[in-house]
Amino acid sequence: MEDDKYVVELYRNLSQLYEDLYGGEQRLKYWLISSQIGGVVVDAGCGVGIIFEYVKDYVICLDISIDMLEIAKAKRGDMGELLVADYRKPPLRESSVDVVLFLSSADPASWNELREIWRKIASRLIFEFRGVWSTT
Repeated sequence: MEDDKYVVELYRNLSQLYEDLYGGEQRLKYWLISSQIGGVVVDAGCGVGIIFEYVKDYVICLDISIDMLEIAKAKRGDMGELLVADYRKPPLRESSVDVVLFLSSADPASWNELREIWRKIASRLIFEFRGVWSTT
C-alpha cells in the first residue's frame, strides 16, 4: 500500500498547518450540514476533528493519520471516539452508523466504490469534494 504510506506522510507534515490552511473552508461545510445529521456519525477522513465543534451527537472521527487524530483529541472531549483506520476498510459492524461523512476526503471518482463499502454500515452517506455534494 504505497499510496497509504504517501498519505500518512503527507498528513504528518500537514497536520500542524491544516487548520490555518483549510479550517475556514471545512468549518463552513460542517456548519452547512450540522442540522441535517444526527445519531451515530462517522467522519471519514476527519482530519483535525473540526466536526466536534458542530455536531453534538456521537461522532466517530476516523482517519488514517495518527498525527491528525492527535490534534482532534483536544476537540473531542467526551463526545465520541477517535479511530485510526482507512475509510476503504472500515472496522465497523453492519448497521452500526446513522450517517457517514466524506467532506473533502474522497474525490468523486471513488464515491461509487465507497458507497459499496459503507452501504451496509451506514444508513446515509454524504459526500463533498470541492463544492460538489452527493447523498445516498
